[in-house]
Amino acid sequence: MAESLQPRVRTRRQVVRIVVVLAAAVVALINIAPVLWGVATSVRPPERIFAFPPSFLVGDLTTEHYAQVLEGTFTRNLANSVLYSGVATLAAVVLGAIAAYAFDRFRFPLRRQLFGVIVACIPLSMGAAVLVIPNYLYFAALGLLDTPVILPLLYLGYNLPMAVWIIKGAMEGVPTELDEAATLDGASRLRTFFSVVLPLCRPSLGAASIFVFIGSWNEFVAGSVMVNSSEYRPVQVAVYQFISAFGRQWGPLTASAVLALVPILVLVVFFGRYLVAGLMRGAVKG
Repeated sequence: MAESLQPRVRTRRQVVRIVVVLAAAVVALINIAPVLWGVATSVRPPERIFAFPPSFLVGDLTTEHYAQVLEGTFTRNLANSVLYSGVATLAAVVLGAIAAYAFDRFRFPLRRQLFGVIVACIPLSMGAAVLVIPNYLYFAALGLLDTPVILPLLYLGYNLPMAVWIIKGAMEGVPTELDEAATLDGASRLRTFFSVVLPLCRPSLGAASIFVFIGSWNEFVAGSVMVNSSEYRPVQVAVYQFISAFGRQWGPLTASAVLALVPILVLVVFFGRYLVAGLMRGAVKG
């Protein structure tokens, strides 16, 4: 009887796998199709952008949209975003690692409650629009509006809770016996932190870095409100400049969007393994 059921079970498993693969393929296609369409539009001549019926296939290629984008301040805005996101990422990982080590290795009053507040602040990176008005008033009082300092500070504040949460989850998987062994060998707390704990948390540090960089790079609302001059404008706001009251410049708009997407693609392609490894090594522990 059991032998007769094995082919049926095997068949059901194969059917389930096929359904899962097909569902994943459909989801991937739905997500990739707009990107491919934007890339195709960015290299189409203006007269063919609204051709009917629409087609993914591109005949005569043109780079005039990219040339138009690069003629202005877009390159400067792209460099601004690299700088802002890089500074925020570095600061978030350094401060997040120190805070995570303190929450995981030290015992102090209200430790759990304070960490709960940090976890509750994680949605800041996704819903930061609600803080635009108080942040605007606060930074206006400090005289930091429309300066190159304000956006890295905001990106750091929005994404630091996520970095602390991810890194602390990794540190929970590092046995405290290693700290004790290092102490017996004469290592200080600081030496133990840098030489023992952090190297074992390297994948999670990479995962936190990627999360913070992508969150900072994709931020739009604060960049559009806190900065007015084109000199300090981030790339996401620069892309939006091709949408005006007179219509959308679809060619330059898609070309600028493609250029803004390239750094994220490079980051994921070369460092995406740290993202997966970091999350798999305890970053999602409850």
